[in-house]
Amino acid sequence: MGKIKNFLNRFKWFLIGALILVIIITVIATLIVKNHKVSVEDDVKVDFSGYNKSGSAEITDDSYEKVMNKLYVRALKQSNFKNKEVIKMIEGNNTEEIEEENLNYEEQQQARQASKIMENVDFDIHNDTDLKNGDKVKVKLEIKKGISKDYKLKAKEFTKEFKVKGLEEPKNLTAKDLFEGLKPKFTGVNGAGSFNLISKDAPKALKDLSLSNYEFTVPNNGNLKNGEELNLKIPQDLVDDINNSGSNTFSGSKSYKVKVKDLKDINNIDNITEVLEKNNKLINKAYESSEYRKYNTENIGNYYKVQNGNSGSIYSYEDEDKQSEKVTPVSDIEPTNLTLITTTKITETGEFTDSEVKYSYEGYENYKLEDNRLVKDDTTEELSMTSSKEKLDELTKKLDSDNYKKM
Repeated sequence: MGKIKNFLNRFKWFLIGALILVIIITVIATLIVKNHKVSVEDDVKVDFSGYNKSGSAEITDDSYEKVMNKLYVRALKQSNFKNKEVIKMIEGNNTEEIEEENLNYEEQQQARQASKIMENVDFDIHNDTDLKNGDKVKVKLEIKKGISKDYKLKAKEFTKEFKVKGLEEPKNLTAKDLFEGLKPKFTGVNGAGSFNLISKDAPKALKDLSLSNYEFTVPNNGNLKNGEELNLKIPQDLVDDINNSGSNTFSGSKSYKVKVKDLKDINNIDNITEVLEKNNKLINKAYESSEYRKYNTENIGNYYKVQNGNSGSIYSYEDEDKQSEKVTPVSDIEPTNLTLITTTKITETGEFTDSEVKYSYEGYENYKLEDNRLVKDDTTEELSMTSSKEKLDELTKKLDSDNYKKM
């Protein structure tokens, strides 16, 4: 016991000095930890996407979440938040299970102060659009200046550059690419054909565009015949949108030639004779003689009119029956409708009246042209001239104005 007492008396000043040194080191370490600025620069990662000269950059979701969680943990510690379980969950990116109502009042107040600290933090990417390979984008972490010390996050500000790479080269498109991708198709009959563009199975390079917004001018559309050559042009607004899309560029001539083909001849439709015979039955029924009135009918000619069911075709305001030369791409083509009529000279005589001659027609409208046959459906109806004409040329003019063509 005496030896211990002598040792303490002999070295007490050394022991007191060591204890004071430990206390000083502990205080300094605590101050260093408390005032330490968190660094997140190495956690930032950036992804590049899109096409060369129109690419974009963004901070990856994982790295953004990691950075923001680190900064928030620092804000919590500055606010004297000491719930280690919650801090551990945030550091592990497991924030979904944290409920504010599970915190005590003091912790809630500290968490709210931490959120106010985070309001003064700006973490974002700059000059991140219209990029080409080799460009540089900047990611910055900035703390708002001139704010109270209590609401200033202790984090290292930085500006970090990333070099753009991996952007694809845009695909080059020509007029041939566009028209072949839209699969031109002719519908109707020879001499009354229509041009159609089908967008349903268009290549991806075209599907990214709203193709139904563009109008292609087709000269004499609705009156096309096999063997004609159409000189078509790409609308300028489509060319502009292709060049502005980033994924494609347009080059070469805007003109493209297409030869009309595959239109059926109205006189060679498989059941045309049978259909015309139905017209004759309508004529006989409409002008059936009676005891006091006799009718003599003489067929003059057969006429037809095509109504293209394609919803992409636009009709003019001046004449709704005349198909416009403006055509827009459509996903599907509806069946072609045909009206078929027979014109007749009618001589009417009565027992006590003079003979009277007039001209009219009978037939059916809305036949469907399917597999080279005219087919009836529930829209097919009988068609009679509402008011007969006294002269043949008057009837002919009426048919011309209604866009009928002679067979």
